[in-house]
Amino acid sequence: MQTWRRPLFSHRRPNEKQPRMPQPILSTSRLRFDKWRHEDADLLFAIHSSPLIQRGYPFPTSAWTRNAVLERLRRYMGEHERQGLTKWKLSLLDGTFVGRAGWSPWGHQIEIGYAVLPEFQGKGIAMEAAFALMEWAQARRSEDLVGFCLVGNYRSKSILERIGMKYEYDRVISEAMHAFYRLSR
Repeated sequence: MQTWRRPLFSHRRPNEKQPRMPQPILSTSRLRFDKWRHEDADLLFAIHSSPLIQRGYPFPTSAWTRNAVLERLRRYMGEHERQGLTKWKLSLLDGTFVGRAGWSPWGHQIEIGYAVLPEFQGKGIAMEAAFALMEWAQARRSEDLVGFCLVGNYRSKSILERIGMKYEYDRVISEAMHAFYRLSR
């Protein structure tokens, strides 16, 4: 299993200034949401090559080849440029990569999604990200807000319910049964 690891040593001298991080799209007391860049492909691959993360998706880890990840990265970058939303890169405030979270178009609605690297799960990061995303969408968008997860993904169901979405029905998406949630506006 290939995982992304933070470098142990920095090539900077001790008193050399850290490069400035760009202004985030959104931030919380612990998290920052940033636009993806081409050089982030390995980070996105780290998420989707993790069997622990892929348990929450209807397709196998093997579906996430490097080419598939590059295509997804281009899609995220294009969505942001065209529509001002996507599943953004999710990091701690110090720049440590923890996953992805954001919104994607879903018909005439927008769909929330999040994935957190296994070593950062169980720390409230997905919940904090989801609450921040709801506030962001309610202040800037007029579409209904939707979310869905595999019917057995009780952690995601709990998050969707706690951020105010209401369960509507189970539905097949990508050949797997999902619980579908909505916040009508």
